[in-house]
Amino acid sequence: MKVLSVITVFMLLVACGSSPSPVLPPVALTPLENKIKITRLWKFTAGEGVGEQFLKLKPVIKRNTGYVADYKGYIRAFNIKTKDKIWDKHLNTPVSGGLTYANGKLILGSSKGEVIVLRAKDGEILWRSQLSSEILSSPALAKGIVVAKTIDGRVYGLNAKNGKQRWVYDRSVPRLTLRGSSAPIISNDIVITASDSGKLSALILQNGKLLWETTIAVAKGRNELERVIDLDVDPVVYGDVIYTVGYQGRLAAVKIDSGQLIWSRDFSSYSGIYVDAYRVYITDSIGQVWALNRYNGSTLWRQDKLLRRQLTAPEAQDEYIVVGDFDGYIHWLNRENGKLIARYLMNSSFGILSEEESEQENELIYRKWNNILVTPFQSKNMLFSLDRLGNFEAYKIQK
Repeated sequence: MKVLSVITVFMLLVACGSSPSPVLPPVALTPLENKIKITRLWKFTAGEGVGEQFLKLKPVIKRNTGYVADYKGYIRAFNIKTKDKIWDKHLNTPVSGGLTYANGKLILGSSKGEVIVLRAKDGEILWRSQLSSEILSSPALAKGIVVAKTIDGRVYGLNAKNGKQRWVYDRSVPRLTLRGSSAPIISNDIVITASDSGKLSALILQNGKLLWETTIAVAKGRNELERVIDLDVDPVVYGDVIYTVGYQGRLAAVKIDSGQLIWSRDFSSYSGIYVDAYRVYITDSIGQVWALNRYNGSTLWRQDKLLRRQLTAPEAQDEYIVVGDFDGYIHWLNRENGKLIARYLMNSSFGILSEEESEQENELIYRKWNNILVTPFQSKNMLFSLDRLGNFEAYKIQK
């Protein structure tokens, strides 16, 4: 199988200064007076982040405890109010998928194809299970079954007590794909999984049998790159509807019980979706943030002032939508109209560039080490953000 990271190729093209490139640079940020007060509560460095890899190792929060992992297998549990360490663990295994918290357990996947389950209260390893290939997405757990997806197209159901295989669903993958994988989602004893071939499938949780399969996107184009239609964004279940989107494909709303298509529209995204009672929020592949009508997919607003800044998926915080970008900035948008409300720079003294940093800003078009790859997320009235190097910060906002 031949695998291509389109993001990596894109960054190599723009970083090559020895020859002209047709790729446009990121849109420069214009001065913005913050409409809300953003206060950083604490920060610490959680291991080594993801190094040079494009991994989305999202931390998880349960009650007042947070859990964060790096790509080398370092895991830390900490108090979210004080950032104090509760325990840490070195797995000595490269981590590529996770974390997931469920039923007092932490679950993650490795680049060597292992599913590893730890006891959340102290980090003790409960079991490890070897699968067929690398795991790039977060596993899921429900009703005593851990579900994990490998990059060779297989979805596994494992016994949550001991890791023994109960079932496997095999789906072939195209020769050329993005380096990424959507996570399996469990809802009402149904496993929802999206494939690199543009198909959305529903499996029975207990035995892995196929309930239905719906084609979301069809490959088009004259070469393999133009025909990439990966569904690498995690599907979102809201009520009885699944929302999914592909790269160079379509955004679609699908009935969870039957796979029937409710609506769809041409769209390209590798970042992600956020859904509330009325809207679908989505970041497209060129850096536009959209709000769409949840019931028919029509456009409500579109924000295009962050083009080509390699945005994360949107996340809601109160009446705002939040995204992170390649340069370490977090942006707050008005949820009703998409207007930019505020921004904050991670790993800085006061949330803005220092004079020295400003002078260095244009040395590279894309400064990889500032990347925010994981979507900033809200929990316990705080917003958390993690960058590529493992810098982890918590914020509160005041109107």
